[in-house]
Amino acid sequence: MAGSRRRRPVVLVGLAALITVMVLVAQGSASSRPNAGEAVQAYLDQVRPGVEQSASQGADFGDVRAQALTLGRNGIDRRLDRLAAEVKTTLTSIDTLGPPPSMRVAQAYLVAALGVRLKAMVEARAAMDAALTKAASADQGVGDAVSRLYSVAQDLGLGDRAFALFLGSLPAGSTMPAESPWIVDDSQWSAVQLTAFVDRLRSSASAVAVHDIAMLAFQTDPGVVSIAPDGTEVIPASHTMSVSMVMENVGNQTEKNLFVWVYFTPDGATKPSRTLRDFVDLAPGATRALTLHPLVTDPGMVGRLDITVVPVPGETNTTNNTLTARVEFK
Repeated sequence: MAGSRRRRPVVLVGLAALITVMVLVAQGSASSRPNAGEAVQAYLDQVRPGVEQSASQGADFGDVRAQALTLGRNGIDRRLDRLAAEVKTTLTSIDTLGPPPSMRVAQAYLVAALGVRLKAMVEARAAMDAALTKAASADQGVGDAVSRLYSVAQDLGLGDRAFALFLGSLPAGSTMPAESPWIVDDSQWSAVQLTAFVDRLRSSASAVAVHDIAMLAFQTDPGVVSIAPDGTEVIPASHTMSVSMVMENVGNQTEKNLFVWVYFTPDGATKPSRTLRDFVDLAPGATRALTLHPLVTDPGMVGRLDITVVPVPGETNTTNNTLTARVEFK
């Protein structure tokens, strides 16, 4: 019994020493691991140059779109080829990074944004070439070019969304450049605006005079409240109705005193029963918004509403001069 009591202090001392060693080892191990916050900040410092480069590349693409009428095919191709190469370099620099665990989702969003932007730049070159090339089709390939450009816009919109998700997944207080979307104005990438853009692009590339006026869009006030199964637009009748429209000179010549008309032709009639008229001047590439009123309408009137700009001398493409809708006033 006495011997047992003498051994107890030795055991306690040994246990204390073991615990001390374990604590020291744990502290040493913890101090050897990088602080999680420091790892995130190091990752963000690596990413920041690529984010800034992508913002600059987006601005360059916007400039190509804005200056396309003066750049010509070769200028457009050179700039888009250079942009595609730059975006690919930026993507590679980001894709090779090893993010800390907490940044893996953010990294995936950023890589997705850059990958989609690279795809868009490659396809933008082919789309611009299609826009400048007349095909052996009814619309001379305008529809194909518009479809290609619209697809590019869809990809760029997806890239902008992925980049916004990247920024939203960063820790609070992170210092990162603000979002710089590549699609600044969605309306410039609608089918109507892209069709006008392709027409302007072709006119600017022509060495001969091109006369071409396009009616892009219109709306009434009061506006459409419903659409019948057969496509008839139902509009409240009004004696003070106005019709607003947007037209564009997609040719390369200044056009003066353009006749702009609004016609309402009742079903079964051979002539319009209601008309509005005005005159406008348009420089090459210029867009004009115009509102005409009053178009007097009564309940029960059913027929066709035409918004048209009269073709000018020398205009060969008149398919885009008129917008038509079947309407019913109630």
